[in-house]
Parts: sequence; C-alpha cells; structure tokens
Amino acid sequence: MNGNLYHLILIFFCACFSMAAQNDSINWLEEVRLSDVKLKQNSEGQFVRELEDSLIQQNEPLLTSLLKFNSPFFFRENGYGMVSSASVRGTSAAQTAVVWNGININSQFTGQTDFNTINTRVFDNISLRPGGGSVVYGSGAIGGTIHLNNDFSFDGELKNAVRTGYGSFETYQAAYNGSFSNEKTSLNIGVSGISSENDYKYQGTDKQNENGDFYNVSLSASLARWLDDTNILKFYSNYYQGGRGFSGTLNLPSNSKYEDRNLRNLLEWKSFFGDFTSSLKLAFLKEEFKYFENRDSENFSFGEAETGIIKYDLGYEFSAGMKLNFIADYNNINGEGSGIENAQRNIGGFSALWNHDLGKLNYELSLRQEITEIYNSPLLFSAGGNYYFSENYLLRINTSRNFRIPTFNDLFWQSGGNKELDPETSLQGEIGNEISFQNFQINLTAYFMDIDNLIRWIPGEDGMWRPVNTSNVHNYGLEVIADWSKNIGENPLRLSGNYAFTKSIDQETGKQLIYTPQHKITFSGAYEINRLVFSIQSIYNGSIYTSSDNNYELNSYKLVNLGAEYAFAKSPETSLRFQIHNIFNEEYQSLPSRIMPGRSFNTLLIINF
Repeated sequence: MNGNLYHLILIFFCACFSMAAQNDSINWLEEVRLSDVKLKQNSEGQFVRELEDSLIQQNEPLLTSLLKFNSPFFFRENGYGMVSSASVRGTSAAQTAVVWNGININSQFTGQTDFNTINTRVFDNISLRPGGGSVVYGSGAIGGTIHLNNDFSFDGELKNAVRTGYGSFETYQAAYNGSFSNEKTSLNIGVSGISSENDYKYQGTDKQNENGDFYNVSLSASLARWLDDTNILKFYSNYYQGGRGFSGTLNLPSNSKYEDRNLRNLLEWKSFFGDFTSSLKLAFLKEEFKYFENRDSENFSFGEAETGIIKYDLGYEFSAGMKLNFIADYNNINGEGSGIENAQRNIGGFSALWNHDLGKLNYELSLRQEITEIYNSPLLFSAGGNYYFSENYLLRINTSRNFRIPTFNDLFWQSGGNKELDPETSLQGEIGNEISFQNFQINLTAYFMDIDNLIRWIPGEDGMWRPVNTSNVHNYGLEVIADWSKNIGENPLRLSGNYAFTKSIDQETGKQLIYTPQHKITFSGAYEINRLVFSIQSIYNGSIYTSSDNNYELNSYKLVNLGAEYAFAKSPETSLRFQIHNIFNEEYQSLPSRIMPGRSFNTLLIINF
C-alpha cells in the first residue's frame, strides 16, 4: 500500500477517537452481530434470500452445488470441481459480485469469482440478492450479489461440529467448526477441505474424465470483542488454497494444471455515541495463481494482486426509523503477472445513504461517486421502497444505476490491453410482490435492465484481439421463489422452489445471448420422521444457445438428488447422511463438450458437541 493510504488510515483513526468519546450508553444493537449490516439496511425494494444453515450443510461444500439447486441463478461449469461461473438475470459472470463480510472479492484480473473455489463450510450465513447493488458493493453488482458472512453471538455457548465424508470418484471431505462466546467476546473457527480424483465416466461414451483431479482447503476465523460499552472490534480472516487439473473436452485432451491461493483479512472498529454510529474498516486482500500448460513441466504463467481498502461510515439517526449514512472509501490495488504490466490503480469513493421507515412504507435513497485516474466513473444511484398493504402482502419497487469497471486483463494486458475503456453501465428497475399466508410464502419479481458499453475482446485489423466497449443488451424476466412448511402430525415437512424466466437480447442482432437459458426451475423438500430425515433436490435447466446467431444450442436437462440422514446418538449428537446425485443418470452439459457426472453418491458423518 502506498503513502496516500497510510495518511488516510491515520486521518480516519483520529476521527474515530474524537467521536467515540462522546457516548456512554450501552448499545446492544442487532447490527453488531452482523458482518454485513448494509445488506439488511439498504435492500429496500429488493428481495434478499437467506439460505438456512441446515440447507448449506445438506449440500456439498462447493458453492456451485449449493446455489444451482437452491436459487434461480444459472451456472456454467467446465465439469465437476472445474471452473464455474454464475449468470444472474442473464448477465455475465463478471456482472455478479461476490461479497465477503461486506467486501467485494471478485478477481482483479478477470472481474469474476469461480464458484468452485468457495467452500461453504466456513461461513455462517449465505444470502442472495438479485438485482443491482453497485452503490454499496461496487463493480460487478449488476445482475446481483452473493453474500458470504460470518456472524457473531454473545450467548456464552461453546459449540463444536466435525464432519467427514466419502463419495464417488474417490472424493473425500472433512470440516471442523467451533464457536466460543461470553458477554464480551465471540470467536468462530472453521476449517474445511475437499479432494477428488474426479475420474467419472462420460455418459453415452466409452471415455472418462481425465486430468480432472482437484483439491481445496479453506480456513476461516472471526473474532469480536467489546472494548467497553460503546466500542467493539471485529476481525475476519479467510485463507483458501486449491489445485486442480483442467480436464479437457470430449474431443480434446488436456494435461494442464492450475494452482491458486487467496488471503482475506478485515478489521472493523465500530462505535456508538448518542445518535451517531461510526464504523472504520481496514481490509487487505491478496490473490495469486499459477497456470501450467503442461502439469509435468516447471514452466508456468502467473498473476498476483494485492488490494488495500479503507472505508469509513458515519451514520446519524435523526429519529426512530430515519437514518443518514456518509461513506468514504479508498482502494489501492497493485498487480503483476505474465502478460500484465503497470497494473496499478487507486480508487476513491463517496456515498450517501438515506433510510426512512414510516411504518407501512419503508424507502431508501442512495448515491455514489467514484474517483479514479484510469476511467470515467458514472454517478451511481439506487432508490427503492417497500409498502405493506397488509400483513399478508408487500409491494417492492426498486430502480438503480450500476456498473462494472475494466479488469486488469482488460486494461493492462501487454498483447492488447486498452486503457481507454469505459465501465459497463446499467439502468434497471424491478417490481416485486411478497405474499404470505401462515405456512406459505411466495415472492414474484419482474425486472428490466438496459446494459451499455459491454466490454468484449474482438480482433482488430491487425488480427490482434483487444477489449473494446461494444453492444447494448436488454435483460428482462420474471423470478418466482416459494416456500411452504407444515407439520404432519409431529413430523415437519418443508418444500421450496424457484422459477426464472430470462431474456437477454443483444440489441444489435436481436438474438438471445449465448449460455443463457430462458427457463430454470428448482424444487427441494425435506420430511422428518423422528430421527430420520428424507430430502429431495431437483432442477430443470432449459436449452441454451452456444452461438451468437442462435443456430446451435445445448439440450435442456433435468436432475434429481435423493438423500437420507439418520441421527443415531444424542450425546454427542451424531448422524449419518447418505445422498445419491443424478439418480436417473441423466446425460447433461452446461458448456459444449463438457460432460458432467452421471449417477454418484456421497456419505457424511456429522458429530456436534
């Protein structure tokens, strides 16, 4: 980090000291237990889907496995455990932001996150927010945001959980989670790993997946400590290390290998003084990778980026339900790698967030302006509201302007980077309806996006590929998310489902964008009888076009998973889970010639104490 960042850190620390001394009251606010307060406070007019811990634990530890069966989002996969990217509301992978404890962690090189490098076992809470969010979460938050959170409690309990499992294709997994707390301190620790030979048979052929072995390990620690009645320190740390072969396609073998590591640290100092709330965040993120074209060779290409973030948030509550926040932040980013030179940028930003709760009507207004010397940043805004017509019906309306900045590869690639690029921008709006009757809840959302200045790599007159701002795309569609629960006798039954209708039209050609299904449906259920729990997951993905002229497409597919879990001991609580994936042995692929696994199984032993 350069000298400017250190000066800003000093200024913000001095500001915090001068203001925190004014408060002598105890504020046991709910927000101090949350790692991402803005997700709750600044989502008026948008639907936030929180995935329950039981649902997270029911799925494999790869984030792709969890979300593709429990969300309306579509995933493009190069194979089980291979590169996986999300498409939310028909947007590209780089137009979806992954947010770790309030910090955007998309890659500085590609602008996106590989969802098979996120291990779900080390997070306490995973939430989904379809729709724009760049005012709060920055670049890439066009289609939606996916939130990975570690939460705190001060209930004085000691909890431990151990999980170990084995499955098809020599797949092993293990995880430990522990939490300790008293009235002043809360500590959470998570360690999780998975490895697989991943040599499954290609359905309908005499071939099998070769060079697809992978492993990853994640470690997470979060600590909160009350310094006194009005000051709390929170620290989060996450480390990821992974390695995998890149399996080839059906007709093209591969012997490549990819190794990557990610380190994330975040320190927050929060203070409460009268009607003011002060929050200072300092974050350091590091990403690095090595790519071996031949895994038996010592030659590799590489990339490494370090990001320093300082963010100060001052909030003032005018009265109950009326709050204004001013936010100033600064990002210092440095990168280097094969084919990358002079990869450095400094980004400053100022935001104002207004929230007002009028009882039946809640609304928010937000503005953000970024300042950087590399590209022209647009003024971002968000406006949204919820209106409660009754306890059974809620109307949501939201509109926003969002953006995605050029990545290091776009700007600094030696063979074709373009420093004249402008950010992608979008204007969008949505209308949502939430209906609830006792055990049944349903959310219906219609949306429209007008996306400009899409960054695409195209060949020039000299044959060299370069990124340029091209195209205008209109995305529109409908999302339905429903939940139903009921006790049958003393046995609980839970059902949930998602449906997404998506159109993503290139305005120049009038064609649907490639790899964007028009229809996706998921359904899941669980039924508990005494110590035994039965579960089902299913998915239908509609066909997708694989050429921009829409002349070639991949067929739709349907998958069904079945599971059962039996609790056979109470002290310590011990259960055994067995799952069968793709029970009907469906042959399917989400990218051309990238065959996915047929029928497979896994087992998991779970001990809580």
